[in-house]
Amino acid sequence: MTYLNREDRRETILLAAMRVALTGGFSAMTVRRIASEAGVAAGQLHHHFTSAGELKAQTFIRVIREQLDMTLVEDGASWREKLFSMLCSEDGRLDPYIRLWREAQLLADSDSDIKGAYLLTMTMWHDETVSIIKQGVLAGEFASGDSAENIAWRLIAVVCGLDGIYALGMKEVDDAAFTRHIQHIISLELFP
Repeated sequence: MTYLNREDRRETILLAAMRVALTGGFSAMTVRRIASEAGVAAGQLHHHFTSAGELKAQTFIRVIREQLDMTLVEDGASWREKLFSMLCSEDGRLDPYIRLWREAQLLADSDSDIKGAYLLTMTMWHDETVSIIKQGVLAGEFASGDSAENIAWRLIAVVCGLDGIYALGMKEVDDAAFTRHIQHIISLELFP
């Protein structure tokens, strides 16, 4: 057995928890399952995290950070393409992340740890969106009559609203309609 220092063991546990979360969601994130996936004793989880709720919240934050950092468009992509991919990429690799995001949204009402993590990840998403908008404005690709911060919140609100309808399976908001609506709101906000 290889000895891991405290930080390495904590990282091993977090990475295992991320794998469990992405394959089975929050309900699959039991101490026993994560410990098994990490190859550590269940007591190690309690040694590194104050509660199962803290572990789930920290895992969710790391999962969303990983999602936000994914390269979804080519290097030479336009700022519009980068913004679209930040808001609602059609890349199938994101499906497990989106499922976990939806689950966190539902759990936020009843779980304060998840709510705190959800609020933080919403801010992270907003910050990334603001950065893309600002870079697009500096590059002369976007024109705006409002602050990047306000535009980002409106774009995110539309995405979240559409996603709620999409998740219900309504035929009026299929993949093509989702894309069309997001492209339309980007045009309204940044191409006046």
